Amino acid sequence: MEIEKTQDYIAVHGDFNVLSSAVYNGGFVKAKTILNVTVSSDFNENAIELFDSFAKEEGLKRGELVGLMTAVKMENARIVEKEDVTAIITAGIEKPPTQSSSTVNIILLISKNLSPSAMANVIIVTTEAKTAAFFDLDVRYQNGELFTGDATDSVVVACYGEDKEGWREEEPFAGRATELGRTIYEVVREGVKDALFNHNTWEMDRPILERLEERGIHMADMVSTALELYVPVEGEIGEDELKTRLEEMIKKECSDVNVALLLAAALHADEEEIRTGRAGEAGETDAACIVADELIGIDIAEYIGGKKALFNFFYYDTRKPGILSRLGVFMDDAIGGLIAGCMSKLLG
Repeated sequence: MEIEKTQDYIAVHGDFNVLSSAVYNGGFVKAKTILNVTVSSDFNENAIELFDSFAKEEGLKRGELVGLMTAVKMENARIVEKEDVTAIITAGIEKPPTQSSSTVNIILLISKNLSPSAMANVIIVTTEAKTAAFFDLDVRYQNGELFTGDATDSVVVACYGEDKEGWREEEPFAGRATELGRTIYEVVREGVKDALFNHNTWEMDRPILERLEERGIHMADMVSTALELYVPVEGEIGEDELKTRLEEMIKKECSDVNVALLLAAALHADEEEIRTGRAGEAGETDAACIVADELIGIDIAEYIGGKKALFNFFYYDTRKPGILSRLGVFMDDAIGGLIAGCMSKLLG
């Protein structure tokens, strides 16, 4: 088995039994070359013709080439090796992701003779590990739904390692209960995270303000919402300066781990509890019996601005100006508390 890496593609050469969802020669085939090639993000040509042309130029038989495409630069690919597994991963997901702006390609080279069902196990394990990586990185659509991949993602499972006497004894299983399955899961989970960091700088510890922006909650919206209920007092700072100082204060307060965690708790409650229906009908209707959202908002407001911010919080919570009227059960109170705390601290 030989890996060839260029600026435009990564090709793996050898003798393989392959099971894949590749765009070119997908399914169960025998292959000599597995190719992952970079194309432009607006590629709309015929993919089959692209790989046919490559096969012709390289003197390959079309039936012995498995092909994948990605808009990710090959310099951002990750090649991870552990025991009998080599993973080649290219991953690109925009912030926030959409169904047309991402591709995660995973090629798994396994130095074992797996049965067809075991190869299917590997695809399942790989998909589980990929999704776990997205969860680790908090990759979500703007509506808060967990991103799990899209139609352009490809997985290739390629077995090699034929010796002089032929293929080794066939391995019947490769699920997570097996040592091989556990290795694949670990390699893919970490490899996908590394690849996404390389290409899109997806980090585990992104600032909470960045995660809010991914949900469509922007700084400009929070500042304009705060000022909707602002009543100027003679002698106070002008509105333009107030906007600037408020933005700086929001940034400063959100860098506090306690504020960040309270905001993250509100995100989790809306996305994992309310949106999924785990809170039942009361959550769907934001029933009066649910007060946990107000408690988070109060905690954020008072932590930042003290007791004065408590009254300011109720002022925003009851009127729900600006973006507060569009947010979920928990996030309207959490952002309301953030705004109330910062305005109270800023204006005294």
